[in-house]
Amino acid sequence: MRSLAPSTKLALAMSLKNLLTKKFLDDITVKEIVEDCQVNRQTFYYHFQDIYDLLRFFLDHETQVTVAGSANWQEALLRCFQYAREHHLIIFHVFRSNGRDYLDNHFFRLARAVSQGALRACSPDLTLEEPDLAFLSDFYMYALGGLIMGWLSDDMKEEPEALVERISRLLDGEFRRAAETFARRGPPAGTTF
Repeated sequence: MRSLAPSTKLALAMSLKNLLTKKFLDDITVKEIVEDCQVNRQTFYYHFQDIYDLLRFFLDHETQVTVAGSANWQEALLRCFQYAREHHLIIFHVFRSNGRDYLDNHFFRLARAVSQGALRACSPDLTLEEPDLAFLSDFYMYALGGLIMGWLSDDMKEEPEALVERISRLLDGEFRRAAETFARRGPPAGTTF
């Protein structure tokens, strides 16, 4: 019997993960998830609105576990690419289903978090206004997120290490330069301190 510790939500997510190794997301039912998890439907709907809500939770959980303890943005990005490669069947079963939008959104959120973390880490001595930090984070998010989605669409052919090395060569120093440019321009016109 499958244990529900540490949480029922996590147990349901692990059941979804198990089923995604076998079939496309579109072919998975709530009934299969609760049977695999050995809980009832009410328990599922107590925690999640639908399978896509569970998918969002699952993706967020897997990413948190994957990037935990990363020393820098390059390592976090590398771990995400490696996770996708190691769990290619799960990614494929979501990528080629109605859950594709959730996967895309997830990778863009991940790319934004990586970008924002890199901007903060490279500029602790600079003051970036929140709108500027958000703008820069979004700018780099679209670049990194687009690369991730392109890599997935191309069947993950390029080695994760090589891809992250190329991204790092391109962006090494760029986060700092962008932060300096925005910090130098000072507060918006009309703002007094």
